[in-house]
Amino acid sequence: MSEEKKIESLNDEALSSVAGGVTAELKAAYACIRGEYGNGQDRVLALRRAGYDPNVVQGLVNSLMAGYDKVAIDVMNGKYGNGTQRVLNLQRAGYDANAVQMLVNHIMWN
Repeated sequence: MSEEKKIESLNDEALSSVAGGVTAELKAAYACIRGEYGNGQDRVLALRRAGYDPNVVQGLVNSLMAGYDKVAIDVMNGKYGNGTQRVLNLQRAGYDANAVQMLVNHIMWN
């Protein structure tokens, strides 16, 4: 499996067998993707307050999201279906459906 495909398919279950398990920084990166730490300077300050190095966490966010670009394009082209079926198909493929939808919305409206 290519390194890119490995990154695309990461989820908490798969991560339990990678590099000794899920690191706190990786969990924080997933939380950032879900919007739990805000954006921009607010994110930096929130991550620092929580005891994380914002540069490390942002690097992980960038790596995780790189694999989502192609998936977002595939979603826009209808390859994952619509509505609930899309969510299920994305989850089965190992993606965070909410993160994919946020990226789709960003692409469509920016």
